[in-house]
Amino acid sequence: MEEYTYDEDMDEESRIKKVKIARKKAIAEAKNYFNSQKEKYKLPLESRDMGLSQEEKEEFEAYRQYTKQAKTIQEETDRKRKWFDQKTDEVFSKDFKGFEFDINDKKISFSPSSADELKKIQSTPMNFINKFLDDSGLIKDAAGYHRSLAIAMNPEKFARFFYEQGQADATDDVLRKTKNINMTERRAPEVVTKGGFQVKAVAPDSGKGLKIRSIKKI
Repeated sequence: MEEYTYDEDMDEESRIKKVKIARKKAIAEAKNYFNSQKEKYKLPLESRDMGLSQEEKEEFEAYRQYTKQAKTIQEETDRKRKWFDQKTDEVFSKDFKGFEFDINDKKISFSPSSADELKKIQSTPMNFINKFLDDSGLIKDAAGYHRSLAIAMNPEKFARFFYEQGQADATDDVLRKTKNINMTERRAPEVVTKGGFQVKAVAPDSGKGLKIRSIKKI
C-alpha cells in the first residue's frame, strides 16, 4: 500500500483524489481475490484438484497424509504422557514409604530420597540417560550406564546380594571378635610357707616380680 500514500499538505488535490481512487480499486481487487480463494477451498477435495498436474496432486496428497499422521502421533504422545504422569502421581503419593524388595521371603522397603525429589528426578527417562552422555550426545560412561541399567532391570537380585553380603560381614565380625577373647583360667595367687619364708606367686605382667616375706613379719 506504499504506492497509494500521499501528503495532504504538499500534494495537489487532483493527485490526492487519483491516489484515493487507485487505493480503493486495489483494495477491491484484493478482496475479490481472497474471496475467490476462500470459495475455492470450500469446494470438495475433488474440485480443488482441477487444474493441478499429477505431480502437484501427489505432493498435495503426501502433505495431507503427513499432516494427518503428525497430528495422530502428537495425540498419541500426549495420551501416553498423561497416563505416565497419572501413574507416577499414584506411586509418589502421600502414602509412599519407599520401594519394596522381597528378600528371602521378607519384605524390606527403602527410599534413596523423598517422594517429591524422586518424582522430580524420574519425571522423564532422559534424566537417567543424560547422566551418561557428554554435551554432544555421545556416551561417556558406558560402564556406569550398563551397571545402573543392570541394577534397574534386576532390583531383587541386587538387593538380595547386598543383604546377604551384609549378613556375612556381620557374622565374620562376630567370629573375629570371639577368637580374640582370652580364655585362660584365672586363679587366686598360691601361697607356700616353708622354713620361715612365705612365697606368693603373682601375675607376670603385674610388674611386681617375686615377693618373699619372712614368717616373722606376718
